[in-house]
Amino acid sequence: MSTAKLTFTLFLYICMLYGFLLGCRIDSLRKVEQLLDAGNSQEALERLAEYVEKEPQNPKVQMLIGKAYNDLGRYNEAVMEFQNAIQEYTSEPKKQDRAQLELASTYLHIGDRDSALQILRIVHKNSKDSKVLQKIIDLSGDSYTTLQLTDGDSDNYSPTFSPDGEEIAFASFRLENGEIYMMDLSGRITRRVTFSTDFNDSSPTFLNTPNYLFYSSEPKASREIKLIIQSSGSTPIYAGFNVSHIHNKTTRSVFPISFGARVPRSSNTKNMVVYESNADENLELYLLDLSGLNLAEISPQQINPFRITFNETDEGSPCFFPDGKRIIFVSLRDDVNQLYTMDIDGSNEKQFNPNRYDCYTPAVSPDGKTIAFMSARYGDWEIYLIDANGKNERRITNDIGRSIQPTFSPDGRYLAFVSDRSDTFHIYLMDLKKPVTEQVVLNRLGL
Repeated sequence: MSTAKLTFTLFLYICMLYGFLLGCRIDSLRKVEQLLDAGNSQEALERLAEYVEKEPQNPKVQMLIGKAYNDLGRYNEAVMEFQNAIQEYTSEPKKQDRAQLELASTYLHIGDRDSALQILRIVHKNSKDSKVLQKIIDLSGDSYTTLQLTDGDSDNYSPTFSPDGEEIAFASFRLENGEIYMMDLSGRITRRVTFSTDFNDSSPTFLNTPNYLFYSSEPKASREIKLIIQSSGSTPIYAGFNVSHIHNKTTRSVFPISFGARVPRSSNTKNMVVYESNADENLELYLLDLSGLNLAEISPQQINPFRITFNETDEGSPCFFPDGKRIIFVSLRDDVNQLYTMDIDGSNEKQFNPNRYDCYTPAVSPDGKTIAFMSARYGDWEIYLIDANGKNERRITNDIGRSIQPTFSPDGRYLAFVSDRSDTFHIYLMDLKKPVTEQVVLNRLGL
């Protein structure tokens, strides 16, 4: 074999070997990414240690280490890794943008909003990519135009829209106990619905019979309210259900206080209510059919609850789909609260969007195409939207404080939710037809 042919053959061999090794390296990093996606952050970090020894300045590795540190709550170490990656990506602007966005997100996790906004100003100045702008919007605040409806020093919670979408019923602690009120979409109080001074009333839901509210009531224990995101089957629930006419103040007991039931949600199709209860020593879901009953004369003796879940883990926070034939709910399995769906007879149960984060309080849009829910991630409680097929998840709130209890308006245009971003739990109205503009983002960034 000639020297030229030998040299060429050796060159091809070296190229093939390099390609093989590069492919193995890329495949191995993909496995690390899969570990991170599955929540196995400690194992991912251990696998990345060998890369640090060989390539200490590899920005891809630094990014993955930063994400692992974030998952483990080691935020200061994550900051250092993302800062290093930003330096290494100087000649690759798009990748540098991603590293800066991760750094800004980490600053938000530790409550350093000023540093986060400073980073976002730099990214906004250097990038015109629409996807980058959307990420800046998501990190700097709510994704849609939002109006605060309630104010003052008292907590407000449990919003639900009236069937015509013109008003919102909600619970408030503005007196010495929790009562239910109604307000219009500007926040003006239109009426007080309940007058039970010795009880805390909450979780109102409108029935199909016009002007009737179904709600939870429990004894007043103190001036403090307890916003329970997810009940526990091991904790006694001293609550029952009432139904009240919003105009003539007629109130009837559906379940006595000792029944141990809360979080009722009604169907759009007929007078059916789904709720959670630990009456059988485990938090399970039950169904009530109030069809044909005279709500003005209803009594507990007329009610026959139907249990629809039978699991060892707690099931709660149920909500009907618009057709009234299915529900979405929260179940604590594998120590993570996740969303599940099933038919109202308890059959055809499916996990909705498997992930490694706790998810709570789902709500379904009137057209059945979108699910809103609250998720706890990196120590922050925010509201997310996801398509009904379990895809296209996106966060829509990202302000100071916690955002919880989302609910759709009947036309699907608005989303009401509760947040303590002003140090007190208030009700906010988000217009899903009005995405935040770039000018609003500039204002947020102080530009």
